[in-house]
Amino acid sequence: MVGIDEHIRMVLARHTVDTGPYSPVRGVQATIDPVLRRWGTQYIVDIRPSGSFAKGTAVHGGTDIDIFISLTSTLSDTLQSIYDTLFNALSQAGYAARRQNVSIGIAVGGWKVDVTPGRRQDQYGNYHSLWSNKAGSWLQTNINEHIRVVSGSGRIDEIRLMKIWRNRFGLDWPSFYLELFVIDALKGARSARCRTTSSPPFAPSISQSRHAGSSIPRIQTIPYRRP
Repeated sequence: MVGIDEHIRMVLARHTVDTGPYSPVRGVQATIDPVLRRWGTQYIVDIRPSGSFAKGTAVHGGTDIDIFISLTSTLSDTLQSIYDTLFNALSQAGYAARRQNVSIGIAVGGWKVDVTPGRRQDQYGNYHSLWSNKAGSWLQTNINEHIRVVSGSGRIDEIRLMKIWRNRFGLDWPSFYLELFVIDALKGARSARCRTTSSPPFAPSISQSRHAGSSIPRIQTIPYRRP
């Protein structure tokens, strides 16, 4: 019988995404770079991987790579116009672009890619303003800070387990909020990475609740005690 330690290791291994420097998915950026630079011209400050891929929390079943386009604060176009013109540029380049909340979803060589444009709030900082389709307004983000907080949290395995669970049940739970939830929920608990094995300090237990005739997934946080 497989113990919980080995089972968790097997689940994580099955959903591992190669984010190393020679990962094939990194070629996506080079493929779409000419399209992005024709669109953004001299206003582009940087184009780089972001999201779960950059934080090390990516799992199979979600977006393969997120690409963030940093635009200079001197660009006077509205945030909605920035989003719309990028969407049009990707569509005209032959990609089946999909409007999402702050990103644009495309497929590149079989890879699922989310492209997000953001305008810097000043010439030197890392805070950016994004257009949100859901809010019909702007949002503030700091990609560098997101990566620092999550990648340095010591909770990468626990976050990945929660993402696997989320994807399994098709829940609409944005990755960054999920990551912050896990980090906050496990604050003060011993990290799985500090143990002699990979056992996390909790195990996600999936049960089914019946509500209005529907089967609804529910997660329960159960303290893990070594036998």
